[in-house]
Amino acid sequence: MNNVVAKILIVLQLVFSICFMCFAGAVYSFQKGWRDRAESAETRNGELNLNIEQMRSDKETQESSLNAEVLKERTRAEDALAKLENLRNDLVQSEQELANQDAEREKHLADLGIAQEEAEARGVESNALRQEVEALRDQLNTGIKRRRELDGQKLDLQSEIGELSEREEYLHTEIARLRDLLRLNEVDPDEVYVGTVPAAIQKVDGVVRQSRKNTSRTVELVEISVGTDDGINKKMKLIVYRGRSFICEIEVTDVYPDMAVGRVLEETRNGTIERGDHVTTKL
Repeated sequence: MNNVVAKILIVLQLVFSICFMCFAGAVYSFQKGWRDRAESAETRNGELNLNIEQMRSDKETQESSLNAEVLKERTRAEDALAKLENLRNDLVQSEQELANQDAEREKHLADLGIAQEEAEARGVESNALRQEVEALRDQLNTGIKRRRELDGQKLDLQSEIGELSEREEYLHTEIARLRDLLRLNEVDPDEVYVGTVPAAIQKVDGVVRQSRKNTSRTVELVEISVGTDDGINKKMKLIVYRGRSFICEIEVTDVYPDMAVGRVLEETRNGTIERGDHVTTKL
């Protein structure tokens, strides 16, 4: 019996020993885990303290920045308030100016109405003056036209007077020449002619169209611009002259309604015949 109890006690002691060893191992393991956790917690605590310091520094920096921003915004707000006050003053001044401008506009509108009435009156007067100006312009144009016509007539008359003067001088020269011819033929030009008076020769004027020699080149033939329609007949003698110069006499050999051909009387030649020389009946 005692042996059994002893064996049981031994077994119990062995079991308790094993349990104690297991408990001791568990305690050791649990203690080691808590130490590691404590060290880890301390490390994390240090890191947290560093983070807290960094956050505190960042917070101070942000507070400084925010204070600066607040100060800046406060300054901007004060400036904005000052600008707002200036704008209010400007608005009041602008409203006053607008009221003044409205009053001036009303005055200008009244003046404009008066000016429009005056402009309408001036328009009516201007239309009347325009019509009068148009009438005067028409009269002026008519006067200018009439003056040009008179100037043309004056030039024609001056040209005709010049030609007549040249003709008169030529006739005086021709009369002197004929008187000299009469004296050479022993005829007194101042002696009264007794007998039948020859028929008066009608005065005819023309121009030389061209001159040429005959086939044998012994006689010069002259084509003139007057013919039977102008009273030119065969054997009629004409005088050829240029300006105040006597050139020669021609005797009509062929005659047509609007032209004639004459032979130059060489004994009377005093120059060379050219196209455009004047031709007239012998007086």
